Amino acid sequence: MFTRLRAFFSRLLGGSPPESAALSTDHIEDAADLQNQGNVIHVEGPEARSRGLEDNLRLDSSREEAEGSGDLSAAAPRPITITTPRYLWCLDNGHGRLQPGKRSPLFPDGTRFEEWEFTRDIVRRIKPQLDQIGIQYFEVVPEDEVGSFLAERVSRANEKESPLGLPKIFLSVHANAAGGMDSWVNGASGIEVWHYPGNETGLRMSSAFQSALMAALPDWKDRGVRSHQVGSSKIFYVLRNTSMPAVLTENGFYTDEEEAAALRTDAVRQKIADAHVAAILRIEQEGPEAIPIYRPNMVIA
Repeated sequence: MFTRLRAFFSRLLGGSPPESAALSTDHIEDAADLQNQGNVIHVEGPEARSRGLEDNLRLDSSREEAEGSGDLSAAAPRPITITTPRYLWCLDNGHGRLQPGKRSPLFPDGTRFEEWEFTRDIVRRIKPQLDQIGIQYFEVVPEDEVGSFLAERVSRANEKESPLGLPKIFLSVHANAAGGMDSWVNGASGIEVWHYPGNETGLRMSSAFQSALMAALPDWKDRGVRSHQVGSSKIFYVLRNTSMPAVLTENGFYTDEEEAAALRTDAVRQKIADAHVAAILRIEQEGPEAIPIYRPNMVIA
């Protein structure tokens, strides 16, 4: 597992609200709660997709060569250890088992994809890698038997004292949806990462995560780095109310039958977890200010 991650650590490209505001009354938690997921939206900057960035191309080439040789360690640098951690990462694994919805339509065998289980599995795969590297973290919601738990998640992160006095970053892990639990909405698919609007630190951190995820899953649709307009009532609750830089990842759509099936596999889950760790490591090593802004960078009304 760690060998696969090391194979692309060194080449990956790499949200912060202002001072914490009072908790808002809206309960828009993530992109799955928005309407019209497939709408064309305003694009800032160059319209070319950032998969054309040179670092990503070099990454793809090295990975393909390693896979072709059957030796993923061939492209890997020596093991990396962080001796002076930069941040305390607040790992938020999103919805709990008791939250209504957040489940796919039924598969032919009568089972469903359940987002709460997926996000907890991803965070479980992330934590031992951070332990091995020496990155500091705090699991915001270790419980399963909770619902949306929005205010409590934000409160736990905001009130957490870093044992080393490190500044904090909030990382919320999700899967996306474009419909309800009753029927598949095939075609709405792909990966996107959200940050608080108008904040360059969040934009650059989100860029690190989108770049890492697209490098890990290059055949998946690239939906880019996203934010709402400044002042929008749709800004996600955890991005609006955390008192630290914050990023929210949407790792595929569980309302697309093919993508939902893939998200249940061990191989895809491990790639997603590894990509999150790669982005964390990039930010720890370089700092957000060194992360190139990912394109497309989208602002949604």
